Amino acid sequence: MTGKALRIGVAGAGNIASIAQLPTLVHRDDVELRALVTRRSDPQPLLRRWGLRAAYPTMDEMLAAEELDAVFVLTPRSEHVNGTRAALAAGVDVFCEKPLATSADDAQALADEAERGGRILMVGFNRRFAPVYEAGRAAFSAGGASFCVAQKNRAGSEYRATFENAIHMVDLLRWYCAGEPADVTAYAAGSDPWQEDGVSALIRFDNGNTGVLMAARNAGAWSEKLDAYGEGVTTTITAPDHVAVTRDNTTTVREMSPEAFGWATATQTFGFAAAVHHFLDRVRDRQEPLTSGSEAAKTQLLLERILSSAGLPTEEQEGRIWSSHAKK
Repeated sequence: MTGKALRIGVAGAGNIASIAQLPTLVHRDDVELRALVTRRSDPQPLLRRWGLRAAYPTMDEMLAAEELDAVFVLTPRSEHVNGTRAALAAGVDVFCEKPLATSADDAQALADEAERGGRILMVGFNRRFAPVYEAGRAAFSAGGASFCVAQKNRAGSEYRATFENAIHMVDLLRWYCAGEPADVTAYAAGSDPWQEDGVSALIRFDNGNTGVLMAARNAGAWSEKLDAYGEGVTTTITAPDHVAVTRDNTTTVREMSPEAFGWATATQTFGFAAAVHHFLDRVRDRQEPLTSGSEAAKTQLLLERILSSAGLPTEEQEGRIWSSHAKK
């Protein structure tokens, strides 16, 4: 695909899409934003804002009418499976927001489908592309950190809090510890299993490394941080803009100032933009993405083990749909 513009379709233009993926796409000079899937009765404002050519009410209608190289599935998680499967079946590469599916089995099935069809499937675990987390992971070898503590806390407990938000930290634990879970022990707080106050977990990986997850939803404020240890190295990250790496009793501190990223600070510091660029590069070179469908399925399987160990349901609550990535 070298030399020609990539023809892109987008499903969903909600909060995160408007903050992260769409602004990144419009600044690529090798991309044509062809079409949008939206429920809006009047999609023209969205088309004008993002330079899209056409709008369709469903993914199937867009895929039938357009010749596309890739699709961004930015809808609520309950719609990820159908949208991703339809695009893969049409021979189109897919970037899907996290989580890939509402179950690990469905996530693995999509990963298998992409592999069979020779398609690129990437999931938006953008924290792996955030500069502070990249710098922290680079301090360790391929064997990863011996110990890693990941926390994502906030005030308020939304529906499926652990599933929707803490999954980022679960993915980071797998990446930093460089293994797959052998033993998982977890505990939940709160009386509502669908809207828990938080979860803590201890994960022993198959390579001997250990991960700790803390996801409090009854904290006094939003906070996200990660500490990793091993190989004579200590890494301390306070997201989104601080990382300290210590070795041989010397600490190197790196601060990501807002001025360094202009106005689109969150898009850059949390790795949203870099994830989009990574996906488009993989569409061109046909190499496996860092957060491929297969990687996402493994992260989701670990998340399900954490939920099960904590006594929380792994399925969706009947009749209830919620997502921070609301579809428009």
